[in-house]
Amino acid sequence: MNNHARHKSQAKAARAQAKAEQAQAELAEAETKVAKEQAAAIARALHEDEAHRQADLHEVEKEAEAVPDWPPGP
Repeated sequence: MNNHARHKSQAKAARAQAKAEQAQAELAEAETKVAKEQAAAIARALHEDEAHRQADLHEVEKEAEAVPDWPPGP
């Protein structure tokens, strides 16, 4: 292999390596973005669940207040 062919091959390998590194960086960035979106979705769902739980608890407390004492007092 002459010098020119060797240099061309090394340049081609360097470009391929740079492309691979760029692809890995883009993949890591995409994975980070997805993880953040998932965390936000989970946080929203937990917040909604807590709001529903509080509403249900309030409703149960209102129902409990409407029930007469047992046994009835004298």
